[in-house]
Amino acid sequence: MQGRPPPLYNRGKYWLDKLRREDGTPRSPRWYIFWYDPDARREASLSTGTADEVEAIAALDRRYLSDRGEAAAYCPTCGQPVASADAYLLTDAITDYRLEHGDLQASAVTIAARLKHVLDFVEAEEARNGMFGMATSCAVACSTPFVTAFRAWSKDQPVTWRNKAGAVTASRPRSAATTEESVLQVAAALNHAADADPPRSERRPTYKPLPRKQVSRPRRHRVDVPVLADLLAYAAEPDKKRASLHAFIVASLCTIARPDSVVDICVAPEREQWFPGSPTIDLNPFGRAQTNKHRPTIPVMPVLAEWLSAELARYQRIDRDQRKGAGFLVNYYGRSVLDVDTSWATMLRNLKLPSGREWKPYLLRHSLATILRNRGVAKWDLEGFMGHDAGSTTEVYAIGRFDTVRRALEDILGEIETRAPGALRRTCAEVALSGPSTGVLKMTG
Repeated sequence: MQGRPPPLYNRGKYWLDKLRREDGTPRSPRWYIFWYDPDARREASLSTGTADEVEAIAALDRRYLSDRGEAAAYCPTCGQPVASADAYLLTDAITDYRLEHGDLQASAVTIAARLKHVLDFVEAEEARNGMFGMATSCAVACSTPFVTAFRAWSKDQPVTWRNKAGAVTASRPRSAATTEESVLQVAAALNHAADADPPRSERRPTYKPLPRKQVSRPRRHRVDVPVLADLLAYAAEPDKKRASLHAFIVASLCTIARPDSVVDICVAPEREQWFPGSPTIDLNPFGRAQTNKHRPTIPVMPVLAEWLSAELARYQRIDRDQRKGAGFLVNYYGRSVLDVDTSWATMLRNLKLPSGREWKPYLLRHSLATILRNRGVAKWDLEGFMGHDAGSTTEVYAIGRFDTVRRALEDILGEIETRAPGALRRTCAEVALSGPSTGVLKMTG
């Protein structure tokens, strides 16, 4: 074949290329996996079914891992299981970890971003002929010199945000805590290699991520009830298209929940979070595994019950075949949102409040927790209500009433109502739906 370019990607006996004519031009836009078949004594191929390079590479990696005679856990000569950290590359360990574990988790996007930061380090080392380039093995990556060099490089790399065109639109200095999240993730990938059946590596990391208390700067800023009332009044202002922000603030005030829990509140029956008349709401929907950031079952404040009832009424007016993805309390014309960060930032600017890391939506949870603590609520009640004390068997059987927190929250909501009359009411409850939900959106402000 004339003019055949080098393959896009190869691993073991497999390589990725286009199916080509005699003159070297592609027959199809799709990528194909090629290998030499010794039994047939010819080249074999299998379509990946995609023209996307990233998806095609993942398809080749899956093929490689499924080949017992080729995968890194087996000797290519005798076919017996081996576990050589010296032979198994870090880049392959990260790829295999994502395919077999990371990409299957709810936090797949976060896992991918943390590991990409490690791969960026490896690429930077390769570019400057450093010690830890693309040929870095798991044995080397498990060592203290590797993680020491990674930490030193990482602290000088800003965290960036890019638009769809790939241009950097914002950046900030990288915190030590962010670096340690990548350390945690690469250690998980290396341990995954050692835990594989059969093992692909006999080494485990000699290091651990630094404790969060050691690398995280505590958030110091809090706001009091008057400022909470100002935030709510802004979000509740009529005819301003701030319905998502309004719902988010009200739900945060009533639950003291983390922002990701608040945007996940839904009245759809199959999620089993709340039903009409229920005195409690389960912040962890049916089918979602609990994590270290525990989502508790808590009492429903009367204000929140009104909002949930209104959302359920709207949900029930949708045709049954159109209800998938609907019923979220925080929504944008019926569609769920990932967060309210953009509209939140717009609010801070309009109210001439500070911005920055400590003024993100988490401010509501931190401020309410501080107010409640200073008003003398019971420690056990506050911990349980916020999901911080979830380790005992009692928590499985007995749902707490959290009386001291509930009463204090009622007082706080009453004070907010006095300062911002009507702002707690769901004035946007009857906003017309634009159609069934097709996915999650980010608010545009």
